[in-house]
Amino acid sequence: MDARERVLNFVKERGSVLQSEVHKALNLSKSTVSDVLRELESEGLVVRERIAGKSYRVWYFEKAPKFHKILRVGILRASEYPHVISGLKKLGMRYVLKVFDSALELTKEIASGRIDVGFSPFVTQTVFALLLKSMKIHAVVAMNGSGLVYKGDLRKCRVFATSEFSAMEANLKLVLEKLNFDLYDLTFRYFNSVREAIDSFKSCEHDAMAIWEPYLQSFDRVLHFKDVVGDYPCCSMASNVEFWKAKRDVIVRLGRCVRSSKSFEGDVVEYISKITGVKEIERSFESYKFVFELNERHFRFLENYGIKLTRENIKEISDPI
Repeated sequence: MDARERVLNFVKERGSVLQSEVHKALNLSKSTVSDVLRELESEGLVVRERIAGKSYRVWYFEKAPKFHKILRVGILRASEYPHVISGLKKLGMRYVLKVFDSALELTKEIASGRIDVGFSPFVTQTVFALLLKSMKIHAVVAMNGSGLVYKGDLRKCRVFATSEFSAMEANLKLVLEKLNFDLYDLTFRYFNSVREAIDSFKSCEHDAMAIWEPYLQSFDRVLHFKDVVGDYPCCSMASNVEFWKAKRDVIVRLGRCVRSSKSFEGDVVEYISKITGVKEIERSFESYKFVFELNERHFRFLENYGIKLTRENIKEISDPI
């Protein structure tokens, strides 16, 4: 293994290190480490920042608190992104696509700047943007696509599973209220991944669960949320506010690419099938309305979840493209 590979692997494993740590840990000369890091930085694989005097902090690009040459994009392990992936392929820019199981974790990464652009639940992005002021929402990219899976008689279900602080949780509670359930008489259990929820459901640890496509299509007893509440904004595109300030042109270009993606090539379908572990992925696309738009109507829908925004709020957290 040559010096370049050793240095890159060391920084990647640590995520963030002082440059002085690298040559000590790898027993390489300071000049060799400096030359290698300069080369890796020019390729966008590491980010360096002077912290004091001649001391530098070095990050592997995926862990860096800011953008540097390679676009970092986050999506969830779901099938609502074929037009997003098609759009990225058209962008003509180097990017890395990171897949998350948790909407909460993905949205945190956008807010912290470790993801430049992310696609996660509209309701989650809105709350984070309001509270932290570190994100800008650009467009709703998908409507619908999720529902409630249950056993036996839905009216007798008392234990419900859902992902926390997400469109799943918000829609689940909204639908149950519309069906005249008393939420205070129910138990809600939260899961970190859809696989965890499905395994628990099959082992009868809960009576029903809120999940998204393509997993929803695998069950027989299903209530689609849209059949109760109508079309609803599911997933949206947001960027870290510092990235938005520095690279709005990239966001606009990506938006145009996603908006123009109407048909999905085989490799896009294959990729979504791979990340979700579901073979018949295309059927799940029918549950979604793939869009690329953002207006007051989308934010007004959040009133159904108890989130009421003013026009000033909307203007502060959004940048429609």
